[in-house]
Amino acid sequence: MTTTARVLDLRAVALETAARGWPVFPVRPGAKKPPVFKRWPDHASTDPTRIHQWWEQDPARNVAIATGPAGLCVIDLDPRHMRPPATGFADALTRLTARSTAPVPVTWTVATPHGWHLYYRAPETPRLPCTVGRLGDGIDTRGHGGYIIAAGSRTRHGDYTLAGDHPVADLPTELVALLTPPPPTPAPPSAGATHPDAYLAAILTGETHRVATAQVRMRNHTLFRSALVLGRLVAADEITEHHARTVLSDAAAVHVGVEGFTTGEADRTIANGLRYSRSRPRYLRR
Repeated sequence: MTTTARVLDLRAVALETAARGWPVFPVRPGAKKPPVFKRWPDHASTDPTRIHQWWEQDPARNVAIATGPAGLCVIDLDPRHMRPPATGFADALTRLTARSTAPVPVTWTVATPHGWHLYYRAPETPRLPCTVGRLGDGIDTRGHGGYIIAAGSRTRHGDYTLAGDHPVADLPTELVALLTPPPPTPAPPSAGATHPDAYLAAILTGETHRVATAQVRMRNHTLFRSALVLGRLVAADEITEHHARTVLSDAAAVHVGVEGFTTGEADRTIANGLRYSRSRPRYLRR
């Protein structure tokens, strides 16, 4: 297949994906982030006319699926971050199955450059958010507020390809329970320490918001500072380094491509912040 034909196929990928009822939107050519639109949840669509317009503007754009509006919970198996690293798909799936007393159902499966995406039908309630490592090392999920790259897209690290053309199965109830956010911690009757889990969540939310909304001239400084904050939590084993890198990278993605800012620059800034804070662990009182 010629390069031109491969590029034009991405529009067909977007249309075929949308025809399944999964709202799509474009991301940068040859990449998995950042999205072309900053407010991509508001833009994701199954409308063929809109999709044609997006890919006419740049036929090389990759295709992303907004998992929440699509009614999906996608489990991301990354064998590199499992402990010890998984040796293949069967081994990675075994790590996931260990979290459930019943076999994990066969479902629509996509091979990614570094692992596999398992597509499951999410329940309407509770609304399942994105998670990092909640189901185990190297096992993340994408739900409300997240997106995944569709099969047929291509990056410099490799292609996203359909590995299992199966009907999309319902997410098992045991996994739903594990992925359901805990209820808000009630306020203490008197002034006292905030519950550590709620405090940790507030720190993560605050730092990612700070990075995502940073002014252009301050974005490197802000990202480095937030990496220092989360790095101290990594040093104290309050969160994993993979978790810290993921949330900071996702937050910084909105800046990539703006006035020369690159993914590599973001990764280096995050790595420097995490490295400099290793000797200053921050323990949350429990």
